[in-house]
Amino acid sequence: LYNGGRDQAGLAAAKARHQAEQQQQAAVLSTLANQVVRSFYTIVQAKEIVEARKSAVTAITASLGVAKARYAAGNLLKANLLDIEVQQSAAHERLIQAHHGYDLAKRAFLNLLGLRLDDVRLDVDQQFPQQIPENPSSNQRPEIKSLDAMIRAAEEQLTRAKAGYLPTADLFGSYQVDQGFVNETGSGNSWMTGIRLNYNLYEGNRTRAAIAAATAELAKAKELRRKMALAVSLEIEQAQLALKQAEERLVVTDKQVRLARESAHLFRERFREGVILSSSLIDAENRLTDAQVHASIARAAKKIAIADLRRAAGLAQFPSVDTGMAQSQLSSSFSHK
Repeated sequence: LYNGGRDQAGLAAAKARHQAEQQQQAAVLSTLANQVVRSFYTIVQAKEIVEARKSAVTAITASLGVAKARYAAGNLLKANLLDIEVQQSAAHERLIQAHHGYDLAKRAFLNLLGLRLDDVRLDVDQQFPQQIPENPSSNQRPEIKSLDAMIRAAEEQLTRAKAGYLPTADLFGSYQVDQGFVNETGSGNSWMTGIRLNYNLYEGNRTRAAIAAATAELAKAKELRRKMALAVSLEIEQAQLALKQAEERLVVTDKQVRLARESAHLFRERFREGVILSSSLIDAENRLTDAQVHASIARAAKKIAIADLRRAAGLAQFPSVDTGMAQSQLSSSFSHK
């Protein structure tokens, strides 16, 4: 009938522990989603680097044609021609390395999804714009929610332990049948019901020990929650700084690409006219390729920083309202052959 609230506290503690386990699972899925997004943008970056290396090969090949024509006309030294041929070979080598990096990035992405490269066709041109979270906080992190649930479970366990000091009440009933050899009027049967109140006078300090253990578990859960909140706040600050740095780098690298492209164009024209040496042209081509590679890295870094910030803030990589659209985009990004 009444046991001091032990059963209710036990059920509430079990429910809170179940919620904590659900949040732990959500934390694992959040980390996995972040890794998928990071891996996808690594593929995009690798593809852009391949395109930059291809452009470098195309440009140096065109310059090599000009050099051969000038050498045939006697306007270029053999050493300068050889320099450009060596640069072309080096550009081809870097292109091969870029292709290898691109293939590895795709395989890592598909391995993360449990797929094989032979089963799907990736379309990395499909992009997934993500919103930058405003005023991110640690309250949405699954790890924090899990520890909050563990605190509730510990509080219920403490309540259950304290119930050991309370009395318990039971209902009881009995019915007795009397049957003899003498025929008498009436019946000898009887019944009895009532409420029994139990109070434990001495139990060897068992309740006190249970309360002390439950109190320690509650203090432990609260301390873990405090430490986790500090760690999550640090993650959020680091993600915000990484995003700010990526945005600043992107502005600088875009300017570098624009200036390097214009400079390379001028150097090619001057080399065609025989005004500059081959070494100057090679330096200009290398600066352009490096600028394009750095710009690609900066673009990927910004997108990855946004994904990291969303994970640090406990947000889904894509808002729930856009789940259908995101799923449609994801399906179009890789399809089974």
